[in-house]
Amino acid sequence: MNKREIFSKDYITIEELGHLLGLSYQMSARKMRDIKKKYDSLKVRGKLAVSDYKKFLKEQKNDKRN
Repeated sequence: MNKREIFSKDYITIEELGHLLGLSYQMSARKMRDIKKKYDSLKVRGKLAVSDYKKFLKEQKNDKRN
């Protein structure tokens, strides 16, 4: 699954997050939990709303600028 296919959906699974970030399943699950601590509009275990992931990326980008 490529980025376009992943981002065309409403949510990202742990496996897809791992594919995007080049992480193992366990590291992807940990990363998803970290993101969901702050952004979790979906409230579904093992899935992250694409909009929440984009908010996280935007925050990360802003943090790197400062």
